[in-house]
Amino acid sequence: MLRDRSVRPLVTVAVVLHLCQQFCGINAVFYYSTDFFRGVIDDPLMGSVLVCGINVVATLAATVLMDQIGRRTLMIVSISGMIVSTALVVSALLGILPNFVALFAVMSFVSFFEIGLGPIPWLIVAEMFEPNYVASAQSLACQVNWMSNFIVGVGFPFMQQALGPMSFLPFGVVLVCCLAFVSARMPETHGATLADVRYQVPR
Repeated sequence: MLRDRSVRPLVTVAVVLHLCQQFCGINAVFYYSTDFFRGVIDDPLMGSVLVCGINVVATLAATVLMDQIGRRTLMIVSISGMIVSTALVVSALLGILPNFVALFAVMSFVSFFEIGLGPIPWLIVAEMFEPNYVASAQSLACQVNWMSNFIVGVGFPFMQQALGPMSFLPFGVVLVCCLAFVSARMPETHGATLADVRYQVPR
């Protein structure tokens, strides 16, 4: 697959989107939400339950929005919303905003993730590549995704210990970089032919 130079820019898009999906911090929320909400709300377990409930509702909304808005636009909306949510989380943890804001900001973070950055990196791989490349591209994307998932899962407790209330700030930096990449290089695949997709990606 990588021997075909015309495919390499698409491989870059697929890999970067999957890196962004994990390094945005979503699994730090899912894996450590109970610890995260301790001291923020009276019942940390209830905070985790609310996050899971929001996750389900937002995923259902994504199935409708993806075909109405388009992949690229929805990704930009999703990442922008996550950036704002991250800023609110950090502000609340620093005491600039009330504690309860952190709970709503995390729920907003998860909601925005599930309408774009969550499902689209998986979907778009199949829409960018010719059928003979799809299996290889999906396999590569899956490996990158799980490797990144492992790094976040293992590394977040150390990051939280080192940065304290600023522990979400690195995720915000990743999201800003991801927004710039999507705006510059991600093609719109909804309703587009493979030739259209290749034409949209800068060489």
